[in-house]
Amino acid sequence: MKMKKIICSLMISVLCFMTAISGVSAANTYDTAKLLDATEKTKTYYKGKGLSSKNYFDDIIAYEALGGEAENDLDISQFESKITVGYLGSMAKGVIVAKLLQKDPTQLTINGTTVNLVEQVESMVDTNGCFGEQIGINYEIWGLLALEAVSSPKTELVANHIASEINVDGGFWNFGYDANWNIDYNVKASSCDVTGWGIEALSIAGKEKYTSTIQKAIQYLNNNQDDESGYLSYGSANPDTQACVVEGLSVYNRESLLNGNYNKNNKNPIDVLLAFQNSDKGSFWYNEPGEDNDSSAYATQDAARALGTIVNGSVIYKAKGSGNPDYKIVREEPKTEPTTSVEPKKDTTPTQTTTPAQTDKKTTAVKTGDDTNVVVYVSLSMMSAGLFLVLKKEYERAH
Repeated sequence: MKMKKIICSLMISVLCFMTAISGVSAANTYDTAKLLDATEKTKTYYKGKGLSSKNYFDDIIAYEALGGEAENDLDISQFESKITVGYLGSMAKGVIVAKLLQKDPTQLTINGTTVNLVEQVESMVDTNGCFGEQIGINYEIWGLLALEAVSSPKTELVANHIASEINVDGGFWNFGYDANWNIDYNVKASSCDVTGWGIEALSIAGKEKYTSTIQKAIQYLNNNQDDESGYLSYGSANPDTQACVVEGLSVYNRESLLNGNYNKNNKNPIDVLLAFQNSDKGSFWYNEPGEDNDSSAYATQDAARALGTIVNGSVIYKAKGSGNPDYKIVREEPKTEPTTSVEPKKDTTPTQTTTPAQTDKKTTAVKTGDDTNVVVYVSLSMMSAGLFLVLKKEYERAH
């Protein structure tokens, strides 16, 4: 019995050790260099263009997501005057932006009055976690993101409500429109855009707790993805929808996104988004390349937030100041082969001539990197296999 316990312990140790070192060579398969190039171009675009009056909050959130610090690089003097108290969308984004700008959202001066914006948002939440029957899940998700940014005690209540509001088809929704483009409060229309936001918000609220809901949402996205990895809105892909989906998927599991789990015909959804970027400007187009209008402004802010999320993690974690599970993606330093300098001999002893074969041998000896990882892994695998056979033999002898 004692021998059996020893053998079992050794076998478990070997398996655990092999599992641990199996990650030595693990890395995502996506070319993150082009992702970083696109991110830097968009960040430079915002620095040059500044904040738009119409998309003020969204531009700040986008720039901060890209890794920028708006309070240092952009004119934020109009921030508090842009907040509309009583309107959930404005207040929610106001809370998030305040946190990003290192301001206290409970002590904001709006129209000459000190306002606790967090309290204003929380006061809209009823006992069921709903912000209002005619608000729409798309706005409520932003309310949840604001509560997450300040670690509000009402976060879980609202997250539970939002999770319960997922449509039968697996999509999160906004109210639909009638023939005259008036809001129809009887129609809860699923969309890939809102579904992407929902996945992000619930992932931050509790990835494990809301896994089943998130998986339903991902299946909805899969059902609304074309053969080129574009996520559909009114029958075709566009940068806004693509950005919202990519952002949500990245917050839920960035490695799955980078490793191609959502690829169609070997095309990553990130590449679909990058195809909308104006390479000379860094902005994104909606209708045609090179455009600079309201449509492109929305496309740019959504794309910027998505790219920044992939590279840095969700901007909500940045606002919150903690909890980000994703490391920052950075450029890999080019690998250089170390060289060995040979000091000249100072005595008169004849120097030994080094043959080409000897030179090759010395160069190979100092190489490091992925090849070394492979060699180490293979060697350890062989050692483990040998140890397993020895242990098995000992076990048979003992029995």
